[in-house]
Amino acid sequence: MIACGLWLARRRIVAALVGPPGQPQRVLRAALTDDARFGLTEYLIHAHSEIVATEALARTDLLPPQLARRGLSVWIADDQLIAALLGVAAIRDPARAAAVLARMRLVSAWRAQLRHLAPTDPARQLRLL
Repeated sequence: MIACGLWLARRRIVAALVGPPGQPQRVLRAALTDDARFGLTEYLIHAHSEIVATEALARTDLLPPQLARRGLSVWIADDQLIAALLGVAAIRDPARAAAVLARMRLVSAWRAQLRHLAPTDPARQLRLL
């Protein structure tokens, strides 16, 4: 299983893909444009990864709900828990923060702290025209 942590940096979204032990970690950076988000979405779908994002990212950005609608499993981590983990580990780098999020899905003790993001059904929206 490949886990992907998404972290919102200053002018980009950082995605860290973490696999089983012995497999190299990959860090992707996408600008905050529609084209870059689409490219990142397609890459993550092709990699069959499970996504871990913070509550703030899931609330403010369209990427986590879009990934859930496209069939990927998206997990949400509590903002305060992530802030405490990053503070204790003295992590300031967005790539390392995204890697911590991804590893939360791989460690059974931290997996219980995540909650699943259910995909919204766009068919329930009313058409205006």
